[in-house]
Amino acid sequence: MDWKHYYENELLSPGSHDQVTRWLREADDPRVRAAIDRNAILSFPHTALAFAGPLQTAVVSGLYRSGVRDVIALGVLHSGFLPAYRTALDEKAPLADRDRAFGVVRGGFALPQETARTPFGDLPLLPADGPVRVDRSGILDKEFSLDTFLATMALAAAAFDRPCLPVLPVFVGMTRDPVRRVFGPARELAEWLSCRIGPRTALVTTGDLVHFGATYGWTPHEIEAAGRQESVNRALREGVARMLSLALEGQTEAAYQANLRSLRNDQREILPVLAAYLRHNAGFELLAFEMSDYEPILEAESPCLVASALVAYG
Repeated sequence: MDWKHYYENELLSPGSHDQVTRWLREADDPRVRAAIDRNAILSFPHTALAFAGPLQTAVVSGLYRSGVRDVIALGVLHSGFLPAYRTALDEKAPLADRDRAFGVVRGGFALPQETARTPFGDLPLLPADGPVRVDRSGILDKEFSLDTFLATMALAAAAFDRPCLPVLPVFVGMTRDPVRRVFGPARELAEWLSCRIGPRTALVTTGDLVHFGATYGWTPHEIEAAGRQESVNRALREGVARMLSLALEGQTEAAYQANLRSLRNDQREILPVLAAYLRHNAGFELLAFEMSDYEPILEAESPCLVASALVAYG
C-alpha cells in the first residue's frame, strides 16, 4: 500500500475540504484546550481521514484558538522499508555494519523544504536545528504520518481567518541503540526540545498506538485472548494504558519491549523521547480511543484494526 498517495487522495476527494472545515469550526474540546494551556503534549492518530479527522481537527482547532505562536510536531518515521533500519536490527549482521546503519536512521529528521505544499494549501515550515538532521537522502520521501495534520493546519488558517501557524515537523527515527540497548538519541532529542520549546510553542505528536490482527503479525492465540475480555477495544485500551504507564514512569526498555511483543505501536521510538522530555512520573490521559476497521481498506482478513487515539501527555 502506498500510504502517502492514499492519504493525499483522501484529502483531494470531493467533499473532504468542506468536511474538514466543518470539523475544525465545530471542534472546541475543553480538554484539548486545557492540555494546550498547561503545555501538555497532544498525540493524535494518522489513521484514515474518517477515523483520525475529528481527532486531528480537535488538536488543530485548539492550537489556533490558543495563544500558540508555532508548533513542533513529532512524526513517526515508518522505516521498516529502509535497508539501514533492517540492518541495524539484524542480529546476524556484523557489529560494524549495524553501527553504521544505526547512524543512518538514528534521531530526528526534518523536511528539506521551507514550505509544505498540501492539498489544502501551503504551510510555512520552521528550519531544523540542534540534533535534527535535514533529510537530503530521501529517507522522508514516502513518509506520510504528518501529511494530513500539515494539510489541516494549512486549512485552519483559512477556516479561522488567521495567519498560518508555522510548524517544525520532526520525524523520529531510531531512538534506541539496538546493539547496546540504550536510548541515547531519545535523550538528545529530549534535551533539544527542552531548550527549543518556549511558552508559546506547542509540542504535538502522532502515533497509531495499536495494530491488531493477523495482518500485523498477531497469532491466532493472541487474537483469541484479546477477545476473551468484554471487548477487544477495552482489552487493547488497557494494554495501551499499561504501556504508557511503563514509559512515563521511566521503565523505557520495558515499554519498548511491550510495544514490540504485542501492541505493534508505531510510536515506540517517540515514547522514549517524550518520557525523557517530561521526566519520570509524568501523567497521561486517554481523551479518545477507538479501534478503527482497516479490513476494507487493506482487503485483509478480520480482525484488522488500528487504534485511533487522542492522548494528552503531561
